[in-house]
Amino acid sequence: MDKNYKEIWGKKAKDFLVGKRIVDVYYHTDKQNEEIFGDWDYGSNVRIVFDDGHWITASKDDEGNGSGVIFTTDPNLSVIPTVL
Repeated sequence: MDKNYKEIWGKKAKDFLVGKRIVDVYYHTDKQNEEIFGDWDYGSNVRIVFDDGHWITASKDDEGNGSGVIFTTDPNLSVIPTVL
């Protein structure tokens, strides 16, 4: 594996995310879950939608094998859970 792996992917993530404005956040519909995760039925998680139409969501792994949770630094919302 390339020893600059974190730098390379860090730059890609930074270029994609920095400067975007969040315009919507909602839990996926069943149809959206199926489109993203296939037949996995482990609940739904949030989609974070940006002002340019792009969005992000959590997955339990990089193959898209089910919904994942998002951890935060907010003491009142330390985790945004997967819901059934």
